[in-house]
Amino acid sequence: MKLSEAQAFFSNLIEDTNKKSELKVYQGFTQILSSLEKRGLTDEQVHAIESHLDGLDLTANTDNRKKYLKGKLNEFSTYLRNEFSLITEGYYTSIGLAYGLVFGPGIGLTFGTAFGAIGISIGLSIGAGLGMTLGMMYGAMKDAEVKRQGRVLA
Repeated sequence: MKLSEAQAFFSNLIEDTNKKSELKVYQGFTQILSSLEKRGLTDEQVHAIESHLDGLDLTANTDNRKKYLKGKLNEFSTYLRNEFSLITEGYYTSIGLAYGLVFGPGIGLTFGTAFGAIGISIGLSIGAGLGMTLGMMYGAMKDAEVKRQGRVLA
């Protein structure tokens, strides 16, 4: 499936649906595809991307199209990230947020236990907030760096 064909396919899906959750998935595909078309990709790169799009089987009729295409969108984004080092906007911010949410409460709990029972709950909440904040800050710095390098699919 060519990039222009895939973009036309998702444009038709956008026109046919009125569900907000489906629109988000379809617009995600069109945004990535239009960004790829604007990029100065070589013929080999375009051919590799188009052959991967063929392998995704985007036009398959399934019971739950949104769920199916959402999985394919994640698979396509992963392919672009692994093969071409292209990432979607805000990728590192969301990863940093997740890491901060995982490690922040643990660190807060460690420091909170020194202050007794009330310190545990305070340590957990402060650790979660601080972890998310620091994770988002680190992710935003990485996103800015990648944007300067021109590897963001906007």
